[in-house]
Amino acid sequence: MKAVLTLALIGGLLAGCSSAAGETGGTRNPVLGTSKGSDDGPTAAPSALADGMGSDVAKDGVFPRTVKHFKGSTTLKAAPTRIAVLSTGQLDDLLSLGIVPTATTRATNAGLVPTYLGTAFPQYKAKLAAMTDAGTRQAPNLETLAAAKPDLILANDSLGELYPKLAKIAPTVVTAGNGINWKRDLLLVGDAVGKGQAAKQLVDSIATDAAARGKGFSGTTISMVRFTPDRTRMFGVSSFTGSIAVDMGLGRPESQQFRAISEDVGAESIDIADGDWIFYSVQGDAAKTDAASVLAGPLWQSMKAVKADHAVKVDDDPWYLNAGPAAARLVVQQLAEHLGK
Repeated sequence: MKAVLTLALIGGLLAGCSSAAGETGGTRNPVLGTSKGSDDGPTAAPSALADGMGSDVAKDGVFPRTVKHFKGSTTLKAAPTRIAVLSTGQLDDLLSLGIVPTATTRATNAGLVPTYLGTAFPQYKAKLAAMTDAGTRQAPNLETLAAAKPDLILANDSLGELYPKLAKIAPTVVTAGNGINWKRDLLLVGDAVGKGQAAKQLVDSIATDAAARGKGFSGTTISMVRFTPDRTRMFGVSSFTGSIAVDMGLGRPESQQFRAISEDVGAESIDIADGDWIFYSVQGDAAKTDAASVLAGPLWQSMKAVKADHAVKVDDDPWYLNAGPAAARLVVQQLAEHLGK
């Protein structure tokens, strides 16, 4: 019954979806595995492992175990103690499971440890500072990675072509990637490190909290906008923060009900991103983006959310750059706090 109600709610939220072409004609960023410009992404974050994925051992802490993942299967003879994480959200996943990796990568125009994670896990400050910088998420430095001597490498499918090389360095597990898959990825990471049940408890507790905090706001539309040096984007249903809105039962503006990660929007049509509330971020150096001119412009100033003082600048890292349990808890908390004012 709960699943039926959830599907009914999602169907209501998505009524009147825009076409794959996009109302503004802007380029859409589809979910990995769907066709370019498609509107076929998930309507909610999958909360179970993909078919055939996961460990052959159900009990936490038991090794050896074989983990089936998006590039095959990997056997781990013992609990890993020197883990390298290469992809979005995986540092968040491990810290939330009580593990500090040996090496990690960073996003473009971002630091090695996102500020929100440093704040959420102050007890790991020294260990986080000691992590090896293995380059960027888009192009990890394999020599540096090998020198860190990991006994497990975690990556997502965007780095799938590197899997043969990574697997020669250390046992490697590949997750789906893309923000909409944050729950599924957490479960697979949990299985790989021997904490699958703990990961499941995290997923369930965050979903329960989101539903509770969203009560009473189902008629409120939430717009999500991100300014980056190369473009400005609106975020759709099949994105990390889009999935949080679904879990909380919140509405989305008609322009953002598409089932893809994001859609580019120009300054001349930014008013299509209006809603009851707008949560926007600026990545990196604001001077390298269009944020200042757009925010001061007549179209932005004419939007009902702006006039109502409901346009909120948020931290880019947890909202639009990373995707994991600590980020999810923070987004839920901040949405509930603002909507409750």
